[in-house]
Amino acid sequence: MSVGQEFWIVAVGCTKGQGDSEKDGLLAELKRHSSLLGNKEGPQKFEVPDGEKSLLFGSFDTLIKLTDDLAKNDSSVDGIVHRLERQTLELDPKAEFKVKSQRQEKPFLDYLRTWQWDEAKYPKTRSIQDNLTLLMSVVNKLDEEARNKTAQYNEFKTQKANSSKKDGANLAGKDLIDVLTPDVVKCTGGPDDDFIMTEHVTTVPVIVPRGMEEDFLKFYESTDQYVAPMSARKFEGMDDKDGNSLWRVVMFRSAVEAFKKACREKRFLAKDFEYSEEAYKKLKVQRATLEESVKRQHELVRGLYQAAWSDAMVAWMHIKAMRVFVESVLRFGMPPRFASFVLCPQANATTKARKVLSDILGKQAGSFAADNKADSRNDDSKDDDEFFPYVSLSLTPFTCAKEK
Repeated sequence: MSVGQEFWIVAVGCTKGQGDSEKDGLLAELKRHSSLLGNKEGPQKFEVPDGEKSLLFGSFDTLIKLTDDLAKNDSSVDGIVHRLERQTLELDPKAEFKVKSQRQEKPFLDYLRTWQWDEAKYPKTRSIQDNLTLLMSVVNKLDEEARNKTAQYNEFKTQKANSSKKDGANLAGKDLIDVLTPDVVKCTGGPDDDFIMTEHVTTVPVIVPRGMEEDFLKFYESTDQYVAPMSARKFEGMDDKDGNSLWRVVMFRSAVEAFKKACREKRFLAKDFEYSEEAYKKLKVQRATLEESVKRQHELVRGLYQAAWSDAMVAWMHIKAMRVFVESVLRFGMPPRFASFVLCPQANATTKARKVLSDILGKQAGSFAADNKADSRNDDSKDDDEFFPYVSLSLTPFTCAKEK
C-alpha cells in the first residue's frame, strides 16, 4: 500500500432482527462502486461488536463523555504509531511492518481485512472506559520505553562517533593517534626514535601549513633555549589534502608551553600528543567494543520499535472500534445494532465516494433519523460544518516512505 493512503471506517444503523443479511447486502452495494475501490480488497466488514455481543458502556452520559475522550486518545495514539513508524524506518529503511495480534502475525492490510475485537486484551465484560484506560496505559508505556531505548542507543552512537577515526578531516582535525600509529612510527628505544619520552624530555608534533616548511625550520630552535637543536623531523607521506605537513620536535618538558605559544603566533599548530603503542591498542579494543555495542543496541531498538508499532496499531484499531460503537449508539439508538465497514476511497474520487456513501448509507440511516436526534458530527471531518448521515472516521496507517 502507498504512503499516505487513507482509509475510512463507516457505520450505519441496522434494522432489528435483520442480522448479517442486512450487513451483507450493504457490503455488496458498496463493492459495486469504483470510487470505493482504492485498494484491491475493496470495502470490507469492520466487525465492531454489536447486538447481544456489544460493548459495555453504562449510561448515555458516559457515552457522551467517551466521545471526547476517545477522540483525544485517538489523536494521541495516531501520533505514537507514526512516530514509531518513522523511528523504525530511520533504523531500517526497508523495514517490513507486520501486526501481531491474537497469536497471528500479518501484513497490515491482511490484519485490517480480518480484524476482530481482541477479547483477551479488552474483554467485553469490562466497560469501554476501563478498557480505554488500560489501553492508553499500555500505549504510553510503549512510547516511554521506545523513547528511553532511543536515548540509550543515541548515547552509544555518540560514544562511537567520538571514538571513531576521523577519516575525512585534515591533519588539524584528526586525532593524531590515528595518524601516528605503530606501523608508521619508529620506536625501538634508541636515540633515533621518532618519539623520545623520558621524565624530563618529550616530543611535540607540529602541523606546518603548505609552503611554510622553510620558515618553520628557521624558527623552531629560537622558541626556547630548551628546544633541542636540529630535532625537527618530518613524517613523510602524511601531508593532507590541503598540503599541510606533520613534523616533530624534541624538547625539555619545561619548554613545551613557550614552544606552543610561539607556534601559535607564527601559524604553526603544536598538538598535545604523547605517542603510546599501548594506548593505540587500547583504543582499537575500545572501538571494537563500542562497534559491537552499537550493533546490539541497533538490533534491540529496531526489534522494540517494530513490536511497539504493532502493539500500538492494535490499540489504535480498538480505539477506532470503540468510537464506531459509541457514535453509532448515540446516533442510531439502542439496542446497539449497526453495520460497520472499512474502505479505501480512490485518491482522486473522494467527493464521488462521499456521494456514494451518502446514497447507500444515508438511505439506510434515514429510518433512524426521526427516532435519534443526536447531532453527532464527525471529529475526523476536514470541514467542521460537514455532516454525514452515517458515522465516519479516517485512518492513515503509513505516512513515511521506505526504500524498496
